Amino acid sequence: LLIASINYANNPAFILTFLLTGLFIQAIFHTWRNLLDLSLQWKQTNPVFAGETAFFQYELWDEKGRAHYALQFGFAGNDSVITDCPANEKRLIRLPCSSRRRGLLDPGRLTLGLLRAWCYLDTHASAVVYPAPLEGWLDSARPSWGMAIEGDRGVGADDFVGHRSYHPGDQLGHIHWKAFAGEKGLLVKQFGGDRVNRYWLDFDAIEGGDTEYRLRVLAGAVQALSLDASHYGLRLPDQEIPMGSGESHRHDCLGALALYGVAE
Repeated sequence: LLIASINYANNPAFILTFLLTGLFIQAIFHTWRNLLDLSLQWKQTNPVFAGETAFFQYELWDEKGRAHYALQFGFAGNDSVITDCPANEKRLIRLPCSSRRRGLLDPGRLTLGLLRAWCYLDTHASAVVYPAPLEGWLDSARPSWGMAIEGDRGVGADDFVGHRSYHPGDQLGHIHWKAFAGEKGLLVKQFGGDRVNRYWLDFDAIEGGDTEYRLRVLAGAVQALSLDASHYGLRLPDQEIPMGSGESHRHDCLGALALYGVAE
């Protein structure tokens, strides 16, 4: 615009050029003022599987109770989020960050809008990324039987408690043949009792494949076993997790798989 204004000696073009330049310079100072006294703290990030999107939750507030408008936050290469921070209030925001491999996901520094402040926000946020699960290994794994701590769970001969997928070695008399005839898959009837299926998920017992393949197979087995009443333990070359069940045990096993071989 300035070159065109000089070339044609056009006064309205000069006015437009200087007006836009002045607005741009003023925007820099308003950007700084909009971030002044703004506080931001990382709260939590739930674990995800490799290839999924992790959401980092942050809390925004102003130490002096002033309002902030049109704040745009985002990580490099990911979608941004635009939000306001009302006066005398705290605002929660969730910022997406895509994951590509297992381990600890470091989203990097936050960037803010078109004009970027000269103070960068390094919040030390991280997320655990589980290996993407593969199915099929349990088809050839036979369980042992053990006593159920909780009672009335697993493999027994008393009350019917539900169905599960067929595993090699199951008794033919417990197969739900009507469901199989109805093309619903090969299901096995489960009865309440004092015994449960017990599996050891052993890294060294998986044949073929590299380390990442084995970790993905074990992640698939953990996901499958967490859906029924089975107890399972995990053996890695540098760690062993005892037999257990439940949501907390599932996260312990998946977390160990995610961080296996990852430097601190």
